[in-house]
Amino acid sequence: MRRPGAAHSVAWKHRKREIQLGSRLSLFSPPSMDEFTADTQGDSILAGISLFSSDQIGDYKHPNPHIASPMFTQSLPIPKEFPDFPFPNPYPQQLALMQSIYDTLERSRCGIFQSPTGTGKSLSLLTASLRWILDRNSTVQPKLKDLREKLKAINALSTQSDLDWVMAYEKSRVEKLVIEPELEDLARVNDCLEKISDLKTSSSKLLSDLLNDSGVTSAPHSVATDPQEENSYEGIQVEEFLFDTANENLEPVEDDECSKPATDVEQPRILQIIYCSRTHSQLSQVLGELKKCQNLINQITVVQLAARHSLCTNKKIYRLSHPEAINEACLELGRSKQKCSMRNRSSVSKVSNCILSGVPASVIASCVRQDRYSDLFGKQAGTLRNQASNITARIGCPYYATRSALPLAQLILVPYSTLLQPATRAQSGISLKNAVIVIDEAHNLLEATTSSMSVLLHLRDIHSVLTVLRSYQQYYASRFSSVCSLRIKQLISFVQCLQNVLTARRSNVTGSLESRVVTVSGMLSEAGADNMSLHQLTDCMHQKRMVAKLAGFAKWLVDKSDRPTAVKRQIDTDLPVGMHALLTRMKRRNADQQDDDSVDAPFIHGETSSGSTSSRTPDLEGCSSSLYKFQAFLDAVIISEDDARVMITPVGPNQLDASTASSDTKGPSLYFTVLNPGRYLRDLVQQSRCVLLAGGTMEPFEELIEQVFVPAGKPPENTVVFACDHVIDPKRQLAIYPVAESPDGQMLEFTYQ
Repeated sequence: MRRPGAAHSVAWKHRKREIQLGSRLSLFSPPSMDEFTADTQGDSILAGISLFSSDQIGDYKHPNPHIASPMFTQSLPIPKEFPDFPFPNPYPQQLALMQSIYDTLERSRCGIFQSPTGTGKSLSLLTASLRWILDRNSTVQPKLKDLREKLKAINALSTQSDLDWVMAYEKSRVEKLVIEPELEDLARVNDCLEKISDLKTSSSKLLSDLLNDSGVTSAPHSVATDPQEENSYEGIQVEEFLFDTANENLEPVEDDECSKPATDVEQPRILQIIYCSRTHSQLSQVLGELKKCQNLINQITVVQLAARHSLCTNKKIYRLSHPEAINEACLELGRSKQKCSMRNRSSVSKVSNCILSGVPASVIASCVRQDRYSDLFGKQAGTLRNQASNITARIGCPYYATRSALPLAQLILVPYSTLLQPATRAQSGISLKNAVIVIDEAHNLLEATTSSMSVLLHLRDIHSVLTVLRSYQQYYASRFSSVCSLRIKQLISFVQCLQNVLTARRSNVTGSLESRVVTVSGMLSEAGADNMSLHQLTDCMHQKRMVAKLAGFAKWLVDKSDRPTAVKRQIDTDLPVGMHALLTRMKRRNADQQDDDSVDAPFIHGETSSGSTSSRTPDLEGCSSSLYKFQAFLDAVIISEDDARVMITPVGPNQLDASTASSDTKGPSLYFTVLNPGRYLRDLVQQSRCVLLAGGTMEPFEELIEQVFVPAGKPPENTVVFACDHVIDPKRQLAIYPVAESPDGQMLEFTYQ
C-alpha cells in the first residue's frame, strides 16, 4: 500500500479535469489498483460522483433503528419449548407467557404482561429473556464469518483487470462503507462474548488469583478503625472546603461520583437486560430464582447494583452507618492524599472479574466485613488465617467493582430508585442504548416514578442551608473571585426567598396561613425569585462538589465548637526592644490568630420570624441532609415541566417563630411533585430497545399505554398486551370448604369489625 508518485499525481490532475468534464476515461491507460487504494484525494473526488443508483448498491438499513445492528438482520423463530426452564413441564400459562416475551423482544416492541401471583412470573421473565439473548449471541459468529467472506469477495473482484478500474473501485468502496462498520461492531461483540466465556469457565482460578494477590504483602495504606477518628476534622486544612475560584465560568465539572473506572471495553457492546424491581430484597429473590436455571446461570453474567453502605468494605467508612455520610466520606477519601487502598485499579479489576464469573458482590462485601473468608475462598483461606487485615485491605472495593463490570454484564439487577432517576442512573454507569428493560411489579410504576421525582424541603432544612451559606460566605469572603462571590450571594438570596414563602413575610402573599398548591412559576413569582437564573445556581451547586464542601465546612465548624480552647502559648519574658522587634511581634500575633482555633469559626446570626436577629450557634449536625435536599429541590425545579406542582405549607398561626416551626416534623415545608409521571419515563422507552412491564395486576392497560408508551412515541398498536389466568384450575384442582363452627362446636360469626 503506497501513495502515488509525483508522476501519478500530475496524471491524476488531468483525470480529475476529464471526470469533471464528463470525458471518456478509457482514453487513459488505467494504473494498477494498489496505487489508488490509499489515495485519499481520489476518494474525495469519487465520493462526490454518483456512479451507481440505489438499486445497484445494497442497502442494509433496517426500518427500526433499534434493530439496525447486523445482529438483527435475521429473525429468530419463536421456540415451542424452553429447556432452560427448571421444571420439566411448564404450565400452559407459563409457556404462553415465555413465548409472548420472546416474540416481543425479537420484534423490538414494548409489552405489558399480567400474570397472577404464584404463576412463576419472574422465572418465566428470566427464562424467556435470557434465552433470547443467548440465541441472539449465537448468531454473531456466523454473521461475522459471512461478512468477512463478503469483504474478501469484494476485494477479489476489485482486483480483476478486465473490469473498468474506476467503476470497480467505486463499487467496492461503497460496499465497504456498508460492510466494514458492521464487521467492526460484530468483531467487538464477539470479543466480549469470548471474554465472558473465559470468565464463566475460570471462576475457581479467579478466586485463587484474588486470594494469592491478597496475601502477598501487607496493605499499602493502613485502614483506620478507631471510632474516635471517624467524625474528627482535626488536622484538616480549611482550604479543602474553599470553593475553587480559578474557573471564572463556573462550568459544571464531573466528579468522582459520576466518573467510572476505566475498562478495556467500550460501551455499548453486548445485549443487556436491565431487570428492575422495587427493593433490593426483591432483587435478591429474583437472583435466587435465576440460580434454579443452572444452564442459564453458567452462561450469563449477572451484576446486582447496590449502594455504598451495602458494598463498602472500608471499616472507617461503612461504620458511619448513614448512607449520605458514607457517600461523602468515600468521595473525600478518594480525593485525599491517603487514598483508599481498596480502590486500586488492579484490585478492583480482579474483584470485577470474580463478580462476572458468578460471585455476587454482596457475598464478597459480607465476607470482607465479617472476616469470613472461608465462605469466599473455601479451604484455601486457612493458609492466611493470621493475615485477615492484609486480605481486607488488598481486596478491591466491591462497589466500584460492580460499576467496572457493567459493560460485560448481560443481566443487570437494579432497584426502582436507581433506574427511574436520571442522575442516579448516570452515576451508576447504566447505559440504556439498545438495552432491554424489564420492570417487575410494575403495577405501581407510576406511583414509584412520582415518588422518585418528589422532593420535600422542610423549613428547618432551609434554615440549615441558609446558616451554612452565610457562614461560608463570612469565612471565605476575602478569598472568593467576583463570579463565585456573586453566585454565593444569589444562592443566599434564593434560600431567603423560599424562607419568606413559608414565614409569610412578603406583603403580597395571599392566604399565607393556609396550605396551597401552586405551579412552579407561581411559587417562584410568590417568592420573588422569578427574575433569578436558576440554571446558573444549579451549575454552581454541581461544580466541583460544592455541596460536599459546604457539608464538610459545616462539620468542621461543629467540630471546632466542640473542642476546648487552644492551649496557651508560652510567652517569652525577654522581649527585645526596637522597631524591628515591634514589627516581629505584630507579625507573630497575626500568625497566631490565624492558627488559633478559637477565632477561626465565624459568629453566626440567626433570624426569628419577627425579623429580629439573635446571636446563637445553630445545630449543624444534620446539615448534610438539608444541603442535599436543597440541591434535589433546585434540580427538580429546573427540570420540571408544566405538570409540576409545589405544595406550600407555611408557618401556622400558633407557631410563634420559625425556630419553633422548624422543630415540627410535619411543620412548614415545600413539597415538589409531578402530576403526570409517565412523561418522565420517555428516556427509558426511547433509548432502550424495548420495555417490558410485568405484574400480577396490570389493569387498566390503557392507562399504562397512554401515560408511559404514547408520550415516548410508541403507538398503541405496537404495544403487546398479555394476560393469563392462574395456573390452578379452581374447578378441578382447588376445593373450597366454608368453616362455620370451631372445633368445639361454637358457631363462628364474622362481623368484619
